[in-house]
Amino acid sequence: MAKRSVKKARRQGTPAAAPAAAPSRRQFWLGVLVTAAVLVPVAIAGVLIASGSDAPAKDATSPLKAKIDSEAAKLRKATGVRDKEQVKELTDRMRGALEALAPVLDGLARTLPPGNDTKAGPLAGATAVAGWRKAVRDQNAYFADTVSGETGTNVARGGFASSLDALNESVETYALAVADSGHRQALLERARQQRDLAVRTWSVAATQLDAINIAVGYGHQHVYLSGSSEAGGFTADPAPEGTGGE
Repeated sequence: MAKRSVKKARRQGTPAAAPAAAPSRRQFWLGVLVTAAVLVPVAIAGVLIASGSDAPAKDATSPLKAKIDSEAAKLRKATGVRDKEQVKELTDRMRGALEALAPVLDGLARTLPPGNDTKAGPLAGATAVAGWRKAVRDQNAYFADTVSGETGTNVARGGFASSLDALNESVETYALAVADSGHRQALLERARQQRDLAVRTWSVAATQLDAINIAVGYGHQHVYLSGSSEAGGFTADPAPEGTGGE
């Protein structure tokens, strides 16, 4: 058929279309090179990924990890030293507060005996009450500045501060009872409740203080107000002072 078409085309004077030429060897090898240029880098990348690049990555990050661990260790050490100092300061301060608050609690107890909600004794004079008010406010002023520390220390501080707030309210209510004879009974009953709340709250804080002293290595430290058991609060455990520490 092709020969007849060529002859016919020659008779009609029209050049016949040449059959498609086979691709040259040069074109073949050019295609091979182009394909290789595309596929070889992809294959290399796949091999690197599949071969497990974890080791190089780990080696690259190990210096950074070591630095982070070192800084974390320094921070933990500094935090531990600071916490130990804060625990000691708070303990010493609260021991001093026991002495300063003893006249207040003794005076309240003479009028409002702990553990007896019905009995009432003689009233204190205005001068004595003024001294109580000053003593409680002086101790409460220590907590005016917020000091941030470890959670356990912060809890103890918050407990003592709340106790002093309640004791301050008790003394203020007592002062009103001294000045107002018409409402004295009701005011004294209120002062009793506030005093008992202060003592119970202090006992919770004192128990927390004991625990954090043991935790930092100082051992048992018992800093409880008088009348804790009568007010329904915690009391010191039987362990001797300082035992259970480092």
